[in-house]
Amino acid sequence: MLSPTDTRYSVTALDAATIPPALATEIDALSREAIEANVFYEPWLLNPALASWKPPRLCLVLVRDGAGALTGFFPFYIQRHLRGLLRSLRLWRHLYCFLCTPLVARRGARETLAALADWIESGRAPANMIEMDWVGADGPLAALLATEILARPRWTTQSALRERAMFQPKSHPEVGISSDHMKKLRRLERKLGELGALHYRVLAGDDSLPAWIEHFLRLEASGWKGRGNSALASDAASADYFRRIVTEGAQHRRMQLLALELAGRPIAMKCNFLAGEGACIFKVAYDEEYAKFSPGMLLELFNSRYVAEECPDIAWVDSCANPDSALFNRLWTGRRRLAHYRLAGRGLLARAFVKTWNR
Repeated sequence: MLSPTDTRYSVTALDAATIPPALATEIDALSREAIEANVFYEPWLLNPALASWKPPRLCLVLVRDGAGALTGFFPFYIQRHLRGLLRSLRLWRHLYCFLCTPLVARRGARETLAALADWIESGRAPANMIEMDWVGADGPLAALLATEILARPRWTTQSALRERAMFQPKSHPEVGISSDHMKKLRRLERKLGELGALHYRVLAGDDSLPAWIEHFLRLEASGWKGRGNSALASDAASADYFRRIVTEGAQHRRMQLLALELAGRPIAMKCNFLAGEGACIFKVAYDEEYAKFSPGMLLELFNSRYVAEECPDIAWVDSCANPDSALFNRLWTGRRRLAHYRLAGRGLLARAFVKTWNR
């Protein structure tokens, strides 16, 4: 553990509504060398969200090494507790953010987390507590967090764990569906093909991206999400956000759009975003008129094959689904653990608040 007197690394808090262009360039570089990838905190995906939902009391915390290079990016906001008696720095998560692991450089990761802890302990931070939810719990960052913050005697900490389905094509290329269930799905696929020409497609360079985007928005809104006003197209800000990030993702070559088409019309579609050696599923939609044929499951099976056979650089696919997702828990046997941390670095009231946390 670093001594609190080690000043090689510095911490600053930026009060800004969005990420300025110069800082976005630094964060882009940081994301490419991060100890753990998180596409949801990269500027091309995060800035549109900040613009759409404008979180109050945003506090972008930056850690830099002695040479001034950015080694840590923590998009916190200030959350008030106990009628304002306490404040915490909480990693920001919007409705369409499915992972909140902060970006920390591989080189200097230990020093970066130690500098963050020292900053909280010193009283210079705008809060004396940190809250991190939906943070990866089974990777190198969690191990370093346990060493540099959770193990500090002056800190009071609590944590809770959850897990969700993950596909690992290199180590576990098989899916978890039984042979009988697979035979049933193949029968459904054949019967569906009797209704018209059936094709699996991946967005290609000569396809019209705007057309794919609008097809997806209409398809998702046609089902239960549309009826419940939870589809992207149900809200203008969400629809605009989706159009912007998919367009940005295509420009950065960090996005996959896949579709199952019947007679030239998509009846299931999905969108993945790429980061590092992994991929995160962003959204899935299907036509409920064909629900008895399980088009969503058929498309997921195709996606698993496509990743395993055509995407050698992808080592894992995070379902980004709810932990109790019946579809993904049945399809994929791998699991990703996620943590929710509450950490108090100083103050009796803050420590008592963390100790009595009802998880």
